[in-house]
Amino acid sequence: MDNNAADRIAAPAAEAHAPAAASLGDLAHDTSDYVRAWSALLASESQLARISAIRLVCGALVLPALALAICVSLDGLAATLINRWLKDWSSCIAIVLFANLIGLYTLLICMRRWWRNLSLPRSRGALARLLEHLV
Repeated sequence: MDNNAADRIAAPAAEAHAPAAASLGDLAHDTSDYVRAWSALLASESQLARISAIRLVCGALVLPALALAICVSLDGLAATLINRWLKDWSSCIAIVLFANLIGLYTLLICMRRWWRNLSLPRSRGALARLLEHLV
């Protein structure tokens, strides 16, 4: 074979490797763009999460104060309305205090029931009965 024939045979082989090298370069470039985009997204999401956590903590600190202010305001309004009928502030305050104590007691009873439901009493009872039958 002459030298030109060898060049003609080697040329298509070299051209076949050129697109593979170009596609690897493109893949590396695209991968770096992908990683850079995900890094930027993660950084912005982390910053947003940090800001949201700070706002959530502030809101959690302000919420009890607002709830207390609302309860005091409603109690004052209730005492004022009761005073229109009874014309005695001490009795009105005692009635509102008694109503608050009844509400607190009712809430504590409900919370106790909810706490017991957290322990899954029916599931534990069913499991205990099943184990009794197996033994």
